[in-house]
Amino acid sequence: MLFHIDYNSSQPIYQQVIEQIKLTVVNGGLHPGDRMPSIRELAKTLRINPTTAARIYNELAYEGVLVLRQGQGAFVAPKVVSVASEEIHRIVSALARKTLVEGMRLGLAREEIDLIIDREYQRIRKGEG
Repeated sequence: MLFHIDYNSSQPIYQQVIEQIKLTVVNGGLHPGDRMPSIRELAKTLRINPTTAARIYNELAYEGVLVLRQGQGAFVAPKVVSVASEEIHRIVSALARKTLVEGMRLGLAREEIDLIIDREYQRIRKGEG
């Protein structure tokens, strides 16, 4: 499992890794039940503090992406969504709003934003980074 960390990014390392793990799950690179590297292995591979690696796994477990089993490790969660439909819509709406505000702030027209979102959706579905 390869992740790219941009040390010059304003986005914290743990958030970069979380997004990349989620993307890998969505595009089929990780499947329900797949075992993740141990916290120590992840920390060593990414050259990050083990506390940061633990934070990554804990946050992904909280979000339902991973299941943590005491003494066994971290595993990709089954694709059972335990979040109410209304909550899913609330979360995605908030993210969409943030994206729209940033696009508009930068001077993009709605059509341009729609094209960007569609292009990114297609890239994710094809398994592209």
